[in-house]
Amino acid sequence: MRVALIKQILDVFGPWSGVKWKDTSPTKLFEVWPNKAVYWELTCMLRADWYIVPQALGGDYTRVAVEMFPGRAEAIRKYTKNVTPVEEIPFEQYDLVISFDAILGAPDDNVPLFAYFAQEHWDRLYTQSLRRPAAGYDLFLAHMMDSNSTVSSLPQSISFPYLHDADLVRSTFPGQRQEAVWVEWRTLMTLGMKDSSEPWSEVGEAAVARLKDILDLPICYRSKLHEQSYGFADPPKWGDAAAYLHALAGCRYFVSVGGRIGAGQGLAEAAAAGCICIGQEDRAYHRLICHRSCLCGDMAEMPARLEVVRRSSDLQGEILTQQDENLARHFRSGPLALLAKAIELKRGS
Repeated sequence: MRVALIKQILDVFGPWSGVKWKDTSPTKLFEVWPNKAVYWELTCMLRADWYIVPQALGGDYTRVAVEMFPGRAEAIRKYTKNVTPVEEIPFEQYDLVISFDAILGAPDDNVPLFAYFAQEHWDRLYTQSLRRPAAGYDLFLAHMMDSNSTVSSLPQSISFPYLHDADLVRSTFPGQRQEAVWVEWRTLMTLGMKDSSEPWSEVGEAAVARLKDILDLPICYRSKLHEQSYGFADPPKWGDAAAYLHALAGCRYFVSVGGRIGAGQGLAEAAAAGCICIGQEDRAYHRLICHRSCLCGDMAEMPARLEVVRRSSDLQGEILTQQDENLARHFRSGPLALLAKAIELKRGS
């Protein structure tokens, strides 16, 4: 399957340079990839080429992530390399094209399958796309898992998570496990009674100290990345996503409860890295990945559930086995089969 991934220049996610898969590698990608590692596993699993195109469309995500901050758009343009006009992308060379937001005016007689993610589930684009994909697209990939589970016709929306591959992550980041717990920053912000969209502050540090006393475990977390929204920095923190995954792989446990966690991307990354994951039962990815003993109804349940897991090496082994099986089924083989089916339908039409 030949795959192209396409984003606009004022998109903080993904690499900040267009790059062909033949010219890069899983580790080399991080040289041009600041901020979150979301889409890194997808890129490697699909051996995809990345294209960055000039800004043509705005929207809720672009406004909140970039436009409302003076100077941020100029900084992104300064550091982003290898921008390609849309008309110069050789679409005919690909079986699948995935864009981030509905930024392409795909022609009706296009050769590849055209699909797109909405970068944020709170963007109006996401809600609109659940009803019907944007004009010219075959698939809307609903990362919140709140759409159809099968591909029956085109165009349509389907439940489609961010892809994850345990073998890829663990071979790239072979961590030395420590008896420590990585706590997602949204959990800490919830403990500190701060909104997860607010910058990190001394409130977050106080929450770390409080949680350390409760759990009686070393607490690992990130703070610097969240001093500005979307982890923006000038200059960009190249390689920071790799440093995060390396540190994550060194923790035995991962906790993500409370707060506005979205679908649960952070927990899926932790499961791929081999952490025992304690999650929340109302989050889509958490339900798909976590062992039943690790799902909390609310934050208050978390310390007791973690303590039960810590006491039993047999339970830990059972949890890790089930997490790996769930990850392979729901975040690798299942979604890839959906794409293959959609490509087959497109060619047949």
